[in-house]
Amino acid sequence: MVAWKHALAGYEWLIHQVWYLEVEAGVEISPKPHLIPNPRAHLLFTPHDQPYRYDNGENVLSGKGSHLLTANEHLLLLEDHAPLKRIGITFRPECLYLLNSAANSTASVVEINQCQWFDWLTSLFNHDFQQGLWQNTASQEQLISFIKQHLDTLNLTPSTDKAFVVSQKAIAASDASLHNTDFANHPIDIDALAVACACSRRTLERSFKQVVGLSVKQYLQMARLELMILALYEQEDDVDWSAFSQQFGFSDQSHLIRTLKQQLKQTPSKYLKRRDLTIDIYGDFEQ
Repeated sequence: MVAWKHALAGYEWLIHQVWYLEVEAGVEISPKPHLIPNPRAHLLFTPHDQPYRYDNGENVLSGKGSHLLTANEHLLLLEDHAPLKRIGITFRPECLYLLNSAANSTASVVEINQCQWFDWLTSLFNHDFQQGLWQNTASQEQLISFIKQHLDTLNLTPSTDKAFVVSQKAIAASDASLHNTDFANHPIDIDALAVACACSRRTLERSFKQVVGLSVKQYLQMARLELMILALYEQEDDVDWSAFSQQFGFSDQSHLIRTLKQQLKQTPSKYLKRRDLTIDIYGDFEQ
């Protein structure tokens, strides 16, 4: 299996990371990986006849070929089978709004919980670009360079639209606060985020929903869950659930475990045995 991820220098404001995944024929993908609820959109380039299937337990998102997986509120089971190849661009939460504008799309932002190839994507990432991607997979450096050169031709710049600016500031401020591990003493307050964005709470919430497609509360819940899963993923010793609860700002241990069980569709202890959830790169799972 080949799997790598890399930031894109000069486009950190737009792209969370670029990544590549290849699994050779005959390799069994087991256990099947999951993708946790995620506020970022993944643009996935694959061979045109390669199937994809995401199951959230109630609905299935499926098809063939390249597609955009938007921000998702649900735990998704990835029904992957070798051989497979994927080139991925993971965008920052506020940036589908910008790409929609660059493509002159009538939609302000793609709805959450969606997965398909949207027509507006073709004007930005056409057939020639997609062919070029597969011609530049010989090395990580070569593929990264090709993607950067293409983005340069699109002349993308951060929007000066008020809703975008407010959302960008809110995400930067909330991410900085989320990485403060003392949640108990430093809870993230939406009113404080509004002050950081120099706007009213109502303006913040309206702008955020318009640009990101999520409420501020939904975004904060997803982002905190991701941090918790990463912390569990890196845990080597037995977990002190009481201390872990306090670290992430839960009222008690049972509240934390209920939340994790609801989001992961399994108990935290079972997850610690399997560790089958994707963390920050679509397709980043252990063999």
